[in-house]
Amino acid sequence: MVTREMNPGFRIARRHGILKCFSNNQLHFHRNLPMTTTDRLFLTVDQAVDAIQRDLEQYPIQWHLVASLVPIVFGDGAYVTGYPTKGTIWLKTPDQKTPILVDDKQIRQRIIHRLKAAPPTSAKLSEICTRVFQTSAIAAQQGALSGVSIETGMDRFDCLQCGRCCRSLDYRDGCSLEDYRRWQRLGRTDILRWVGVINECGQAVACRIWMVPGTNRFADACPWLKRGDRPDRYVCTIHDVRPSICRQYPGSRKHARLTGCMGV
Repeated sequence: MVTREMNPGFRIARRHGILKCFSNNQLHFHRNLPMTTTDRLFLTVDQAVDAIQRDLEQYPIQWHLVASLVPIVFGDGAYVTGYPTKGTIWLKTPDQKTPILVDDKQIRQRIIHRLKAAPPTSAKLSEICTRVFQTSAIAAQQGALSGVSIETGMDRFDCLQCGRCCRSLDYRDGCSLEDYRRWQRLGRTDILRWVGVINECGQAVACRIWMVPGTNRFADACPWLKRGDRPDRYVCTIHDVRPSICRQYPGSRKHARLTGCMGV
């Protein structure tokens, strides 16, 4: 099952005011209203490189993207060619006399290693982010920090309540301790019954959702998802207190496209 936290369906999600990528496990939501989210997010160089790494690792290889990144990341004279569907990829960089044979995992690792070993300028990083996240990215400054400002496009996003994220993406590990404690504070024992809690020394250290009450078995479907007023619409019955993973989905239009979201 594809995960909601964006693996391999990318999601640039907002958390604590920065851009964060999740694997498809981390989830969703629906509401037939525009999502009111920040239009642009600032990332430092390190945060941007981390987000790029997560994107490249979480989705199946994006061949055209990788091919376009190689000359930007490695410099003039660098290129990649071959037949990725057959596992035959040749990479040529300026420090190599001849192309070398790599697989899709290795070429992604080399791109990330290069970005971390020789961090690009904000201008070059913005070009890379524009390609990776398929949206506008510009060099930016926040105080003494250099980085990039990335447009999410989510301020114009409308959820169509198709429920695909709730029904087809894996959210089982998407419950945070903050979610768990919030439900405790609110006295939502109805929700807590469906949460599996891992304790160490009497303290909750991890949570999983949704567990059939009284068992160690995952529910076949989200127990809070109900049919809406039309056959093709679904409603979350705990929308106001839903898990943060649900609040964050899809996070970016790219992740929405790659995880089957029908929103516009």
